[in-house]
Amino acid sequence: MIILGLDTTSKTCSVALLEGDNVIAEYTQNLPRTHSEKLMPLIDTVFRDTGYGPKDLDAVAVSRGPGSFTGLRIGVSTARALTQGLGLPAAGICTLEVLARGAFVGNNLVCPVLDARKSQVYTALYRFNKSFSNLEILQGPFAVSIESLLELLSRYHEPVVFNGDGVIPYGEIFKKRLKERYLHLPHPLSYPRASLVAWCALKRVEEGIPLTSYLELKPLYLRVSEAERAQQRE
Repeated sequence: MIILGLDTTSKTCSVALLEGDNVIAEYTQNLPRTHSEKLMPLIDTVFRDTGYGPKDLDAVAVSRGPGSFTGLRIGVSTARALTQGLGLPAAGICTLEVLARGAFVGNNLVCPVLDARKSQVYTALYRFNKSFSNLEILQGPFAVSIESLLELLSRYHEPVVFNGDGVIPYGEIFKKRLKERYLHLPHPLSYPRASLVAWCALKRVEEGIPLTSYLELKPLYLRVSEAERAQQRE
């Protein structure tokens, strides 16, 4: 099965082509240009460099959020256009699941955190089973204050592995409060990767979970945007 994976939920823009468990190509940019400028050229580059084309695809997978509101709209709308135009199934993958899947670090809790600003993060709490074949969702996904997240984590006793761009502004707070329970992945592993987005979609297919049509592919925001809040106040 050949899956095109897309991620535009953070500052990075990532595109990957997966054939089965094999990553054929993956290109990620962390440049100041907007995702609308980067995404389609990266998709074109993946096809040009690999010799594959849109007609070779069996599905398109995209990180549907949470994350940057503008980034979510660009990624999801691109995936919708591709799947509608090519008549392909789609997979909308939670960005927090993508980050958690990349955190294979012992038998610990996994807590991906994305910076939601205003002293909040988008997060969820996961645990792998002993064989790492299944990811259990313990809490979330949700938007939460740093203090409320620390209160939630105080109910557990295992070490907690953090990743995601929320580690950069809030990592020291987590470390101070959790002490030896605090673990974090290196920053290069703290951004969602398109190959993992595609791989999550592949796992769904293998587990018999049906993919969706482009009509059902929608962003996961978790909270309203500043523009929507301003409109509600009027």
